Amino acid sequence: MSKDKNEANIGQVKYLLNKLRYITLAVQILPFIYSFLYIFSLILYLICDESILRILDTLFYVSPIVVCGFLVESHILKLCKWHKSACILPILPQAIVLTDAYIVKLTSIEAQIAIITPIVLSVLLLIAAYNVFFK
Repeated sequence: MSKDKNEANIGQVKYLLNKLRYITLAVQILPFIYSFLYIFSLILYLICDESILRILDTLFYVSPIVVCGFLVESHILKLCKWHKSACILPILPQAIVLTDAYIVKLTSIEAQIAIITPIVLSVLLLIAAYNVFFK
């Protein structure tokens, strides 16, 4: 009987380890996928009309609370600084918008900088992804 019980326990441990692997993989990859999609949507903001922009806003808004959740998961799993940077990337464009709306109105040069931001974010995301997945 104890042999059957030990095999059942080993089976449960293997099941839990596989679940942990899948969860860890999802936590590692999701911020990169989301950041890529979000940056792509920021580029679409430059060329799409208002009705499409409302849909993009609905699909890709990232709450700072979600970003904090990504960072907590990253910390718990002891993931690298590049993973944490991918978690934070979606907040940067929102900081620009909030600054423009509530703190100080952006000048035309600052608005151009806001347009360049998705390009910079894309480069940062590529660097982060390279450092996480290829090094």
